[in-house]
Amino acid sequence: MARKTKAEAEQTRQDILNAALELFHERGYSRTTLDQIARKAGVTRGAIYWHFKDKVDLFVGLKDEIEGSAGIRLEDLLQLQVNSLVDIQDGLLRYFRQLEQDQRFRKYFETVIFRTEFTDDLLPVRDQYQNKLRRRQQKDEDDLRHLQAAGQVRADVDCVQAALALRALMIGLLHTWLMDSEAFSLTEQGGALLGDFLKSLQP
Repeated sequence: MARKTKAEAEQTRQDILNAALELFHERGYSRTTLDQIARKAGVTRGAIYWHFKDKVDLFVGLKDEIEGSAGIRLEDLLQLQVNSLVDIQDGLLRYFRQLEQDQRFRKYFETVIFRTEFTDDLLPVRDQYQNKLRRRQQKDEDDLRHLQAAGQVRADVDCVQAALALRALMIGLLHTWLMDSEAFSLTEQGGALLGDFLKSLQP
């Protein structure tokens, strides 16, 4: 049998990732087997093991591939330079817009939130997500304190509580929209609610 070219090997890897995303989204992580993924991708189980050491490694590979190709990631929001409350709103709106417009990113997001049981083998992945959310909340606290010192946030605002409320609002909007995306526009109505909250912090 002829050895696969680098391009062919990469295409096989991508086919496996695509099949994994479809099945994880349809069946959930725990109920999806490597045999099912192999059949869906049209490859052998051995081909999966050539690219990934096990199902956890495949899940992590899918996460890295999706996040790596995303227009904006949570890590990007952590690096966002904030000089006003509008900057916070604009960053989150970019993330919301990506979920509405990028079907692959949305499918991955739904899989992680609703169809993945973070069992012992996936605890490192769960811990990574939790760490990102905590870092995001800490950044919001720091940004709000900076804006408060600049007179753009009311002096009586508790920045720790405000950052927690912002996190709860963001996660609540995301979960509610993913449960029923026909009910409202995440970018338009969700963005308006986000804007109303941030305006409430102004002097």
